[in-house]
Amino acid sequence: MPPKLRGSLAKSLPRAGDKAAAYYCPSCATRRRTLSTRRNGIISARLEANRLTPPPSRPITTSSVVHARHVPPRLRELYEALNQIQGVATEQVNVSRLQLALRGLESEAPIIRVAVLGLNDATAARKLVRLLLADPLNTRESWEDTLDAYDSDPSQGVLIRYGEVSEAVPNNLLPTISVPSPILKNGNIEILVSTIGAETGSSNAHFTADTFLVPTVTIPTSHSGRYNAVRYPVHRTIVCGRGVDGLVAYNGLVSRADLKKEGSSIYGAIDLAVSDSQKSNDRIAFVDIDRADEALGKFRESVQNASLYERGWNGSGVQAVQDWLSSLRAEEGALDPSLKSLILSLVDAAEAGVAADEKQLTQVRKAATVSNEVRENLDHSVTEWAERAHTELRGSLEEGFATKQWRGLAWWKLFWHVDDVAMITSEILEKKYLRRAEKEVIWTAGRFNEAGLATQPEKVLQVADQTTKDAINDKPKSDEPWPTQITASRNRLLESTVPSLQALAQRLVLFSMSTTTLTSALSALTYVSVPTASVYETGTIAAVGLLYALRRQQRQWDSARTFWEDEVREEGRTALIKTEEHLHTVVHKGGQKTEDVTESEGRKTIDRARKALENVD
Repeated sequence: MPPKLRGSLAKSLPRAGDKAAAYYCPSCATRRRTLSTRRNGIISARLEANRLTPPPSRPITTSSVVHARHVPPRLRELYEALNQIQGVATEQVNVSRLQLALRGLESEAPIIRVAVLGLNDATAARKLVRLLLADPLNTRESWEDTLDAYDSDPSQGVLIRYGEVSEAVPNNLLPTISVPSPILKNGNIEILVSTIGAETGSSNAHFTADTFLVPTVTIPTSHSGRYNAVRYPVHRTIVCGRGVDGLVAYNGLVSRADLKKEGSSIYGAIDLAVSDSQKSNDRIAFVDIDRADEALGKFRESVQNASLYERGWNGSGVQAVQDWLSSLRAEEGALDPSLKSLILSLVDAAEAGVAADEKQLTQVRKAATVSNEVRENLDHSVTEWAERAHTELRGSLEEGFATKQWRGLAWWKLFWHVDDVAMITSEILEKKYLRRAEKEVIWTAGRFNEAGLATQPEKVLQVADQTTKDAINDKPKSDEPWPTQITASRNRLLESTVPSLQALAQRLVLFSMSTTTLTSALSALTYVSVPTASVYETGTIAAVGLLYALRRQQRQWDSARTFWEDEVREEGRTALIKTEEHLHTVVHKGGQKTEDVTESEGRKTIDRARKALENVD
């Protein structure tokens, strides 16, 4: 039984002579059909920058352009949300990558673009791609010779897709090669072979993920020899370097690049012989291209060299790169991970752009509002006012509860002072409940208005956060140009607690008098109706009723008085805390004339895109 070769070899491996079906070029707006010929050639397809179009439902000619958008229903919400991202942060979102993501959502099986970029020249990159896609069970195929022929022009890009090798299509500029590789077919992958500049002499050079994921392809524009640089977005990238210089250049590029969350989309393949324990990891693989090429050639010479091929291939490290390519395949019914990573990157970029705009707007606001020094002085004055107000609350209420009138409302004096309860409690609230603190709030509000800070609640609500909004809204509406929490709390006490206390006093007095009267009548009736009952015996009934009524009145009235005192104190503390929070909010956030941008349309669009992406998963 022959030894196991490598994971890319499939039993159903197609042959170069098989008839090819229609395929679609995602890099341009036309649909083409491969042609089986006796000789193998190349297809050149014009690259229309930043434009991809899905295959239509019926074949069209090569000159027709597809305008329809056939988005699967489950991806439609994400497609619409992503389509609005471009207007959210135009400068931060790469338009070509956005178009690539949108075209990927227009199909259940999107084509995944992988760029293999050589450092400075594409020679090593083309050799690596040839080894990755070559079929060791076949003799050397013509597409391999075609790919190697581009070494004469190391700066020219080549596009490789799955399919049978076809005749060249005239008047198209980007060379395209169709390769019957299972890796391309199973992963629905197309590979762009090009270069990336490693000449990073300036240590101040700034690189981003677009440096790797939106490579520049140089194509000739006419027969005069002029060239045009076109940006070609991809989902993932393999950077191929040679030797120690290539390793240093690759590390320099990656270390200085702001990759953010796209580090997993970039893979390094360095042609450098190292020990087996250091061959590869999830970010880089060390390969020996010459060794892998020699092993492939040995096996093609004779199948008896399978063991030599196995040792040479595994020792070359190319299998790690091939495994990385094969891992790009998406699970059935799930969004392709490469496409998901691209969409997430676009959403993050848009969110970063919105955050930058918000930060800039905030700085503009700060420059146009009250100075920090004035705010600090006002904030300090609010703190001092709060300390004085709490001291006043404690002292003035204690003084009010110690007055002769309040002490005159003892339980046993209720019988002749019951009608004075409302008057006395109202007088305490009117005269002893934070009068000075209320006047100082009005004076403080005048200072705020003078400094240009609005203190009216409806104005502060435009800049306050939700917690402060709830605190400010917990009060009746007022047209006064100062905080009215103290006045509102006093009115609340006068309107709710004072009538309740008055009503309780009246009920207690009425109960005591009625209970005493009933028990006295019962005592007299008993004395008259029972001849043997003495005055002392019948008088006991009246005494018990009187004691019960008075004890009940004492217990409930003393409890009500204590509860009312505590309620007044607590209401005062609450009013002071709310007033202080209101004033501090005015100091820190008042005077900003523009509306809050936390709920801007950009934020809503980004949230919709994130939610739609989660729903698709």
